[in-house]
This record gives sequence, structure tokens and C-alpha cells, in this order.
Amino acid sequence: MSTILEGRDITKRFANESGNGSLTVLEDTSIAIEKGSVVTVVGASGCGKSTLLHILGGLDKPDAGTVLWDEEPIYDMSKESLAEFRNKKLGFVFQFHHLLPEFTAVENIMMPALIHGESEEDAHDRAMNLLEDFGIPGRAEHRPTQLSGGEQQRVAMARALMNKPDLILADEPTGNLDEKNTEILLKLLFDLRTKEDVSILLITHEKDIAERSDIIYELSKGKLSAL
Repeated sequence: MSTILEGRDITKRFANESGNGSLTVLEDTSIAIEKGSVVTVVGASGCGKSTLLHILGGLDKPDAGTVLWDEEPIYDMSKESLAEFRNKKLGFVFQFHHLLPEFTAVENIMMPALIHGESEEDAHDRAMNLLEDFGIPGRAEHRPTQLSGGEQQRVAMARALMNKPDLILADEPTGNLDEKNTEILLKLLFDLRTKEDVSILLITHEKDIAERSDIIYELSKGKLSAL
């Protein structure tokens, strides 16, 4: 399998709240994600897992190191090109679903496609198909406040798939769900690899969830190690 996304020697520091010195969250950290794989990063809360995901996803530039997509450094792109790359190549799922409250479920799912310039009709058809795949077609016209937590996260996952990305980056996607909805979401997530031909980077602090992956890394004291 070919590597689609790679982080090489990534270092990230944040200034201390006192203003004296800085805190190193990631130090010379490297990771590779191969096409079609499910890769999980585990670690204690606050260890820098989300920071790593944000850097790999083009949301936060590292202080040192590089992120490569198909061997091309993403942070050499212009701001506009980087935004287009994220919109087309990547799908994001976060612990908090970040659905827009004023829009319905189907409208939230359509949003990435509309931003990319697809017609409303095509975007609506794709969004409805995704709602069907995720087992909630009857919730299409409901707003987020009318959905359960599990339904909201399914909508968020469908939105991440809207533009048929090559890679899903999921940051604690089951963190706010009960055991039943966690199992539902995990099954849907892992089924995506085959159905949508997508790679997955999963961030979690639950090792039992990570054990379902192809490759597991542990992040500790700014360093990644394979388990």
C-alpha cells in the first residue's frame, strides 16, 4: 500500500500561561498513514493527540517538521489551496459534532459540497444517500437540537464523507456517547474503509477501541511509539 499522509519530525510548542518559557507538546514526532488503513493514536488526555491531528489535517502549522500528502508538503500551499485541500481530500469528525444549529441534518451534510461548488441537487442526493447509509433518513429535516447525541454524530460523520475524501480524521468521535451508540458509530466508521474506499486516522484514549485498528501508536511525552 502507498503512503498518502505522512508527518515527519513534527515539533509543536505552546507558550506557558505564565509567559515564561514554553511547553513542548510534540517533539520530532513522525507518523505515516497508508491508503486503505485504519491508524489509531492513543494516549492520556492532554498529551497532544488533538494537536497532532490538527497539524496533520492542515489546521495548525507545526513549529518544525513537515506534513506530506502524496509526498507534497501541505504547508507550502497557499492559504486558499490548503483550504481547498482540506475540503476535498480530508473529512473531519470531532468529539463535539459542530453541526450548524440553524440548518437541518441534510443541509449540514450538504455544506462541504456546496462550498466546493457542487449543485444543490447533486449535493442533496448525495446527502440523502449518506443519511440512508447511516440509518437515519427520517431525520433529514430535523435540526441538531431535535437529534439525539448518537444521531448528531452520525450526521457529523456523513458530513465528513460528503466530498468523498481520501482520509477521515476522527478526534474522540465516541467521547460523548453511551456504550450502545459507541458500538454503532465504531461499526459505521470501520465499515467506511471498504464502502467509501477511505483511510482513517482515529484519536482516542480508549485502548479497547484502538485494538480494532490496523496500526496503533501511543503518544507520550511528545513522542509516538508503535504498539
